[in-house]
Amino acid sequence: MTKTFPPEVVRSLILYLKDDKKSLHSCLLVSRDWCREAVYLLWRQPFHFLYTCNKTNLSFSSQSTNPKLINNCHCSKEKRQSQATNLLMTYYSIKYYDELIKEGIIDTKSKNTLFNYLEFLNVLNLQELFAAIIDWTGWDESDNEIPLLKLLNFLNSKFNLNNIDTLDECTLLTFKSIFKYFFTYSSELKLLSFDAKFILRKINNNPCSFLKRCYVDYHYEFMKEFNELNFPETRQCFTNLTELVFTKGKRKDEIFSLLSQTCHNIQKMIIKVKYHVHIGCGTAINRAKNSTLEEAKQVASLIRSQHNLIYFELFDTHQNGVSEILKSLKETQHNSLKTLIFNSIHIDYNRYVLFYLKYFQNLQELRFIKCIYKSIWKMDKIDYEKRNDYEEGLWLPNLKLLQVDYLDEYKEDSDKLYSILLGCSPLIDEI
Repeated sequence: MTKTFPPEVVRSLILYLKDDKKSLHSCLLVSRDWCREAVYLLWRQPFHFLYTCNKTNLSFSSQSTNPKLINNCHCSKEKRQSQATNLLMTYYSIKYYDELIKEGIIDTKSKNTLFNYLEFLNVLNLQELFAAIIDWTGWDESDNEIPLLKLLNFLNSKFNLNNIDTLDECTLLTFKSIFKYFFTYSSELKLLSFDAKFILRKINNNPCSFLKRCYVDYHYEFMKEFNELNFPETRQCFTNLTELVFTKGKRKDEIFSLLSQTCHNIQKMIIKVKYHVHIGCGTAINRAKNSTLEEAKQVASLIRSQHNLIYFELFDTHQNGVSEILKSLKETQHNSLKTLIFNSIHIDYNRYVLFYLKYFQNLQELRFIKCIYKSIWKMDKIDYEKRNDYEEGLWLPNLKLLQVDYLDEYKEDSDKLYSILLGCSPLIDEI
């Protein structure tokens, strides 16, 4: 009798390969136990694997610092388009296999799916899904035998949407039924993202160059029209979310409003609230500030609706937006929050930030990365008389990681803030 590893050992071994698509495919052939574990990991984030280029040796960070290296991807366009088509058709077949055969959309020789892969789908990046749709339409223009327009109208009929006569001018709303399909049936979704900054890929995953081009061509339209995809079925899809990554710059008020009503168990949140700095009349500047503030308020509402937020990272917001968000963290997440990261935010006064930080007694990691310091009236002097205004009660007993990195021209203010925080973080001295 052949000896096998216990299930928990198999699971640990395969988890080690969770980002290696080629090795996971090999695991499918080892045994039933290995196959079962590998199938889950492969279908947990299939669009991520589709747009990960294994033929690029450069890390994403290297490509980011050298634009000439961005298109160093050697993926086959035809193979990628074929895989995107097969992937999407597999998902449609899960719910509509018999009907798709009856309508002549798929061939009678096509095999039904072995698993309900929608139950495995835990990670969905909307940018990757949209790229797969674009690849699908490109494949349809070549040798694809699947009548794309017929399939779209079939899906439209399932969700009470109007038929489409032509695909000459495609927009996001042309494919509304596809997004509706995934949001309706992906009940096990844990991570939802529109990762325009490729944060989830920066460590050891290289995004396919097509994904970057697709991002450039479609991201404005995508976010503009995504707000129209609000429908009751999304509640089931978003109920179990534990991670949310939205680093797209366009306004996301309605999205955050929707999520605050449906998601209550998010533990990790990476958010960009874009502050468009205008040079010109006061009206334009005030409009930009108010727009950013309104979106920040929706983020604050989303934060307040969570039960146990552990990790929060914020990009680009101005001081009023930061204060609004910090206030919500203080009110509802002061006991659970362990990681707080600010990226490229605008800070008017250090004391505003310090005032809120003293409430996060369980904070273990605090970072200020490439922040912009704008003290208009130069009132943020570190002197004895004013220390009590913002330092009273400031003590971070569990802080282990501290980074204060303002832009170079604000180094003096960066050093002052670091000195204050270092003085109230005893564990940092011990490391």
